[in-house]
Amino acid sequence: MKTEIYYFTGTGNGLHIAKSVKESLVNRDETVELIPINALDLSQELYSKAGRVGIIFPTYSMSSPAIVRRFAKKLRAASESYVFTYAHCGGGGAGGATTSIVDILSDNGIVVSNTFQTTFPSNSTLFKYSDEKLKKVLSKSEVSVKTNVQEIINSKIKIKSKSNVLARVSRKLNEAPFVALEHYLKFNVIEANDNCNGCSICSKVCPMNNIEMNGKPEFKSNCETCFSCIHNCPQKALGFEKMKRKDFKPYRHPDVKVKELMYR
Repeated sequence: MKTEIYYFTGTGNGLHIAKSVKESLVNRDETVELIPINALDLSQELYSKAGRVGIIFPTYSMSSPAIVRRFAKKLRAASESYVFTYAHCGGGGAGGATTSIVDILSDNGIVVSNTFQTTFPSNSTLFKYSDEKLKKVLSKSEVSVKTNVQEIINSKIKIKSKSNVLARVSRKLNEAPFVALEHYLKFNVIEANDNCNGCSICSKVCPMNNIEMNGKPEFKSNCETCFSCIHNCPQKALGFEKMKRKDFKPYRHPDVKVKELMYR
């Protein structure tokens, strides 16, 4: 069986999940293709004939990233395909993120066979992790990933039905305070301080091609607030306006190298 795994990642958590699924399936002599969602042409419908289709994505403001929702609207899959979603979050739960994608896929006539989620260290710079806490969260996440990967391998089915209109409205209302907080903190207004040496790593790891280099990075208006640029800057030169930089500790999943996050 061929498996296609579509993923969006900023700090490597989603890529780690994708790699874990691929490794286990390849060990069973199955064919697996990992496809970054941000590398796709989303101006047209995308047809998958794979027997197993996975969508892996983070949770931002209690929902899924806008680019993942755009991708879900374009995806078409065979009626017999085993389709699963795998959301990850920083501790606040991934229910809204999962439901948002399930609803879109269901509207497209795609039956989601199962949904999974795992808690990882948050990409948000608002949360501080001691070395001990970071190790503990990563240890628990690995147990969760291994359990979920086994269910994916076995094509375990636990169909998630789409939300009704009332539930969709309720979800939007629940997301609103988090969206407002992001707006207040100006998450998408990222700037470089004097520590920047123009290395361009931020531009290369940005999945949205949102950063142009002109000596220093210049940010355009297509940010998904994945913070890959902030966490992967070797000079710790990047941050948003209200970010407390003093005690900032960059994070990238330990199984993922910077080069694996580079798109340019």
